[in-house]
Amino acid sequence: MTRSRTALEIKGRMLSITRVRVLDADTAAIRAHLEQLAKQMPQAVKGMAVVIDSEFDADLPALLEAMRGVGMQPLAVSDGPLAASAKGLGLAVVSKDSGKTGNAAPEPAKTPPPQVASAAAASQRRPARIIAEPVRSGQQIYAEHGDLVLLNTVSPGAEVIADGCVHVYGKLAGRAIAGARGDETARIFCRKMEAELVAIAGIYAVSEQMKDSPRGAAAMAYLEQGRLRIEPHKI
Repeated sequence: MTRSRTALEIKGRMLSITRVRVLDADTAAIRAHLEQLAKQMPQAVKGMAVVIDSEFDADLPALLEAMRGVGMQPLAVSDGPLAASAKGLGLAVVSKDSGKTGNAAPEPAKTPPPQVASAAAASQRRPARIIAEPVRSGQQIYAEHGDLVLLNTVSPGAEVIADGCVHVYGKLAGRAIAGARGDETARIFCRKMEAELVAIAGIYAVSEQMKDSPRGAAAMAYLEQGRLRIEPHKI
């Protein structure tokens, strides 16, 4: 009798995914923009897992080639004009809102009593993770089901992630991601904003998009009606 062996093990794991929104269907313009980003922040772009969100029927194979050419890792596209092309190329299609598979039928929502919902949220919420040492280039720090508090500097090429808010009591020069599991109320606070990238619940801005935001000063990033805002804020 042949004894069966376990060939796979499936585990839940948090993965930092960036949503890239296509604003222009011109492949040449997209390629030029990606190459510029890769020159400005190579450590942030290389290996970046992305979901492509587009309202245009763009040339998806050319777009994938351009992204992979700078080191990005396209994983899926949002449901929309690129969905049919994505399926033909073996890419996943996800919902614009939830990140679930676009073709999956949603299950009926069951609203628990308030006291049950509060208890469930409290059971998942964890105390803030506090890091006293500088976060150096190449490091990634993650706070699951809670806030991340950093008492020192976040260097260029470093990445700090929290399911809740991110607080940096020093210079933020790397990447900061708050609301990693989709919490749109999460915020990012820092004493000196020099970030390569900030993101909240999948909505992000890179350094060149933050030229009109406070740079070299205390700041707060948050979402307002689905748009990322960065404003002066003392911490």
